[in-house]
Amino acid sequence: MLRVHDGVAEVVTQRQSACGHCAARNGCGTSLLATWFPQRQLAFRLNNDIRAAAGDTVIIGLDEAFLQRSSLLLYALPLLGLLVGAVAGEYGFSLLSWPTELGAILLGLLGLSAALLAVRYFSASSFERGEVGVKLLRISRSPMPGNVGLQIAHVAREIRKQE
Repeated sequence: MLRVHDGVAEVVTQRQSACGHCAARNGCGTSLLATWFPQRQLAFRLNNDIRAAAGDTVIIGLDEAFLQRSSLLLYALPLLGLLVGAVAGEYGFSLLSWPTELGAILLGLLGLSAALLAVRYFSASSFERGEVGVKLLRISRSPMPGNVGLQIAHVAREIRKQE
């Protein structure tokens, strides 16, 4: 954790790939992609309900329902916009006796763009309402977790207990 100010903690996390921990790491495409992209840090500002101090290692949790809603918003809405736009473009261009493939492509891209703008709007309004879905769970006893898989399972059980 970087700093604490007025009950708000600024937490910095390091994105890590789960790859590299299994026997198939040399032949796995996901492991290869993880080596190509740099591991970046993410910064969050969260309510400090656990009274953590600057320099503490903390465990953060992500609300499962929030994750599902966000996934649906980020993946399903753009796909729906693309498909609806493509079908409308094909149908509309066929009525005008224009090339239907061109209509499907143009209106599909237009529908995808409109859906991405809607995702941006909904994400920003959700963030402004304070619906981040991430919260501090507890202060960690060890600075570096040993087994990430066990740590994640433990955090998931702890989230369920708090609900």
